[in-house]
Amino acid sequence: MALRLTVQSDVFRTHVRDVASTVPNLVPVIKGNGYGLGRQRLVELVDELLPNTTTIAVGTVHEAIDVPPRFAADVMNPITDVDLVDPGVIPPNAIPTVGSTRDVDVLARIGWKGRVNVKLASSMRRFGAAPGDFSALVNDVARVGGTINACSIHLPTAGDDARRLAEVEAWLPLLPDCVTLSVSHLSNEALERLRAANDRRTIEVRLGTSLWHGTKSHFALEADVVRTEPCAAGQTAGYRATPIEYGGTLVVIGAGSAHGVMPLPNGDSPFHFGRQRMNLVEAPYMHSALAFVANGNPCPAPGDMVDVQRPLTMVQPDVTVWA
Repeated sequence: MALRLTVQSDVFRTHVRDVASTVPNLVPVIKGNGYGLGRQRLVELVDELLPNTTTIAVGTVHEAIDVPPRFAADVMNPITDVDLVDPGVIPPNAIPTVGSTRDVDVLARIGWKGRVNVKLASSMRRFGAAPGDFSALVNDVARVGGTINACSIHLPTAGDDARRLAEVEAWLPLLPDCVTLSVSHLSNEALERLRAANDRRTIEVRLGTSLWHGTKSHFALEADVVRTEPCAAGQTAGYRATPIEYGGTLVVIGAGSAHGVMPLPNGDSPFHFGRQRMNLVEAPYMHSALAFVANGNPCPAPGDMVDVQRPLTMVQPDVTVWA
């Protein structure tokens, strides 16, 4: 039983190369579950498809250990004291991010004197220095012997480019021209306008979803059918002995919560067969799910594959096939 991701390899590679060719100073983002492909696999693909890359962005310091020493590893989230349980958790090629004096103090406690990225606050309101705190934070970095690699801003995906550009432009008077600006979630057109108005500044672009996923037409997420069994109205099935209202077939599917497969936010089943949604008897659990198909509807047989509707950033496939 398995959750299987199939990747149309040639189409996928063409997409990644095409995106990268239009974005100067690209920093590929490789975080979480590697956008469904696995972080290690994406590092290999950077080597293969983007040979001029010098920096890879990761989510946390624990993911930085996956980045080979030949790349710098931008750690996009701040390092906290909990991360420092392992003294060797920060590899030498890491570039930590700081957004407050507290973040700098954490690095100071382990004697970090390397490069750091300074996070600038945005309307995301997650973390980052406010404009009034920026100068003090820069001084804090210098105080502990660190050097500023870049200033980064994480922009929301909601809204339009005009609003996102306005957020960036509000910060620019505080940043010397020699400081690299790292941005995300801007269209190519917006980036061109930003670069044209700031031609003395290096502007790097962090790309994750749009680089690795694109239209997603080159992906297919499926799970295999392990077993089927006829079921009559009034019988029960599942952990909680759920009553079955109609005659039909119980279908055991090889994907569950251990894979990150669960009902959709509105409660609907994530499984489809024959272009029809399959009803769930109960929420998927661990490595399997129990679905029900009423008599007269398309019903898979053991060994068939059913489509799985789930964001790739939230799943752990057992098998990845590069077709």
